[in-house]
Amino acid sequence: MCKSNRAPGRVHPATPVTGVLLALLLVIGSADASRFGRSGFSGNPDTNGGSVCGVCHAPGQAQAPFVTFIGPTVVEAGTTVNYRILIVGGPAVSAGINVSVSGGVGTLAPVDVNLQLVEGELAHVKPQPFDGAPFLAFNFEWTAPNYDVDLVFYAAANSTDGNLDLGNDGVTATTLAVTVVNGFEDPPPPPPPPDPSPIALEAIATGFSLPVVLTNAGDARLFVVEQVGRVRVIDEGGNVLPQPFLDISSRVKLGFSEEGMLGLAFHPDYAQNGYFYVNYIFDPGPNQDRTRISRFKVSADSNVADAGSELVLMEFAQPFDNHNGGDMHFGPDGYLYISSGDGGSGGDPQDLAQNPHRLLGKLLRIDVDTTPGPDNGPDCAENGGSDYAIPPRNAYVDGQGGEGCDEIFALGVRNPWRISFDRLTGDLWVADVGQNAIEEVSFIPAGSAGGLNLGWRCFEGTQPFDLGDCNLSYLDPVFDYSHADGNCSVTGGFVYRGADYPELQGQYFFSDFCNPAIRTLSGPINDPVETEVLPAGGVLFSTFGEDQRGELYGADFNEGTIYRIVGAAPPGLPGDVDGDGDVDFIDVLRVFRAVGEPASGPDDPRDLNGDGQITRIDVLLVFRNCTRPGCEVG
Repeated sequence: MCKSNRAPGRVHPATPVTGVLLALLLVIGSADASRFGRSGFSGNPDTNGGSVCGVCHAPGQAQAPFVTFIGPTVVEAGTTVNYRILIVGGPAVSAGINVSVSGGVGTLAPVDVNLQLVEGELAHVKPQPFDGAPFLAFNFEWTAPNYDVDLVFYAAANSTDGNLDLGNDGVTATTLAVTVVNGFEDPPPPPPPPDPSPIALEAIATGFSLPVVLTNAGDARLFVVEQVGRVRVIDEGGNVLPQPFLDISSRVKLGFSEEGMLGLAFHPDYAQNGYFYVNYIFDPGPNQDRTRISRFKVSADSNVADAGSELVLMEFAQPFDNHNGGDMHFGPDGYLYISSGDGGSGGDPQDLAQNPHRLLGKLLRIDVDTTPGPDNGPDCAENGGSDYAIPPRNAYVDGQGGEGCDEIFALGVRNPWRISFDRLTGDLWVADVGQNAIEEVSFIPAGSAGGLNLGWRCFEGTQPFDLGDCNLSYLDPVFDYSHADGNCSVTGGFVYRGADYPELQGQYFFSDFCNPAIRTLSGPINDPVETEVLPAGGVLFSTFGEDQRGELYGADFNEGTIYRIVGAAPPGLPGDVDGDGDVDFIDVLRVFRAVGEPASGPDDPRDLNGDGQITRIDVLLVFRNCTRPGCEVG
């Protein structure tokens, strides 16, 4: 994947990087996940941990359909045979499928025009109508390999109610075991083992339901937001406390995969005032969904919040069920930043992200510590409160009824999932989910004034999307990537600023929900280098988070497991400069004395991070790899 060419007439930040850098389809343009079939959700354990269509389609009270393959289970090598998938029942207004083969063996091909080949798998072009029939069929063919093999076909199907909101849809997966016989070639050799990854995952806790936020309160604990409306605590000993820190699930709407509790931020002075803030979807009545930003307070028990302390700061209407954004962080300026999606559906049909009089499709910024005056109070909140002030350098600071909503810091985002501040530099990173083609990561330098426009819906990434009335300057993403290779929905992370793994210092970590390899961006901000640091496996990252020390974590949405991201030690004994079989004080001393010198070559044992220079980072790495207690002289 590579960054697209920049579009003319857009603003390109040139600030250098100062370090070495749901139900999710929480974040996918989910109405369009139904409109355009996707790969990777057939139930095949080789892709996305065996996920099925239920990642996007929320079943609600819908009955699951019956799904079956029709076709041979024994196939002659090298021949092409026809298969049919039948879908019966469920809401039975329309249906779609995803089909794959274990190991990608053989060649799938659509027979019907309502199927397409996507990354070697089959998916519907658009949902097909039942038209009153008792069943729906999808036809395809498969060409067997020229060698004997046992394999499995996987299929996941959704039977929908005909609405593109993906709610109340039935989902079922099925398999078909197939044996290929009378082969006339040897099977291909197994692929070589992958190169060692520079990071690894260390499971620290499990048992969470739909984790979507990981954060800390300035102490050794981790807090995990469960989308249903609970906040759970992992204590300093790594134990998951049985009692939730906060449970407001009765107030939270989770009728659809992108709704629920979506954000949590602790006040910078939480240790003194006990305040924290949550972002969730609230349903005051039919077709009246709202985003709600509320403040709560901890109780006398530091591991339990006072659920009755809610102070609603802000509400604004959501016209559709999807694209709710929801992330929140306090910036280095002490203000609360809130990410807001464009209101949903697909393609931003009401052009809300570019509308300065709506809070949708924006990055918002409010001052929760200042009592508002007549000229700096809430502008576009729909709950009528007066419990926050407007920072003086927001995009609009002209009071109610002015040129735009005073809460707006930046415009033109689609569905930011997630945003984060670099704890060292204060720079703001924004990962914004694309429509059907491009995912993007934007960078806002620390200290930037409000008013930047990130471009949606005029642009998707750096590519034009809908240029009607688009005559402004737009901030280019520093990185974007296409939906090739099975990508579909960026999951933003953080810049690593921990101390345990100096070799990761300054790298921005992120992933993608449909191709969940962990990747990093590093190097100059105007031309960052993308690196895959952990291949896609069975973990579907819904979010990343930092602990108090800046160490990074990721949450597996499907399995409810929290992982710590750790540096993976290279093979051998890195740091054994003198070659005596261990790493001791003599090795540390030799690296320390060489600081500032160039490495003698790619195999110089003193250059532990391989950057061609002997630096203090190499000294830190030797200390970390020391094999003797206290790094004593050995």
